[in-house]
Amino acid sequence: MKSRLWPIAPSVLAILTGVIAGLGISKGAIAADHLNLEEGLPAEVEDAYPLGFGGFEFQGVFHYDRVEGEDIFTLDPRLEWGFARNWQAKLSVPVVLGSEENDIGDISAEVFYNFNTETLSTPAIALSASADFPTGSDSEGIDPTLKLLVTKSIGTGNNLDRLHLNLGWTYNSEQQDNERQNALSVALGYSRRLGSETILVSDIVFEQEKEEDAEIYLIELGVRHQLSPLNVLAIGAGVGLGEESPDLRITAGFQQSF
Repeated sequence: MKSRLWPIAPSVLAILTGVIAGLGISKGAIAADHLNLEEGLPAEVEDAYPLGFGGFEFQGVFHYDRVEGEDIFTLDPRLEWGFARNWQAKLSVPVVLGSEENDIGDISAEVFYNFNTETLSTPAIALSASADFPTGSDSEGIDPTLKLLVTKSIGTGNNLDRLHLNLGWTYNSEQQDNERQNALSVALGYSRRLGSETILVSDIVFEQEKEEDAEIYLIELGVRHQLSPLNVLAIGAGVGLGEESPDLRITAGFQQSF
């Protein structure tokens, strides 16, 4: 696997290094937060809270999917920046490796805004808007995605039980034969503190794929662990329901704050 990654890795690192230099990130670090759920770390569901104002974070996500007898590996390095209060920006440059695909995927840029903090009667609510640029093989057009994110605590116990709901819509701007133009996604999640440094995350995910009639149903379970004030580790696993869903998904990743 290492030899297949080598031709792609310098391009990914060059893109991320350029963004870091362009932003002129300060040396003042904001601690990573294992309670702040991030997509794919280790479950798809996110909470409705952004990175802290002024925070800057590098995330590394590794996915293994077993799909119809094929092994698909995805490396997803990301940069997140809390550029204003309640705002967050994210850049993602995925690398896909598998029996049929071995290339940089579609580069994605996202802005995220939390416009309501949770109270006793109302949940935390946020919106995100992102765009996937056609940098991957066989990709065409810029595909926008809008997502509504809701988080609500259950009770007032020390375990911080919380429910999370994500509703997403993606528009296929260059629809091809056998592709749908509009795709929906839903993720319903639950998180609970297992200890002062560890939380449990689980979710049920439904996604409409770009290919017409292809839909994914996934059940995931994992943990997030605060390794140090600036580091969070995540690991999880999921099983699919239905023919188009992955038979198995394993996810591992980390967050490093600067």
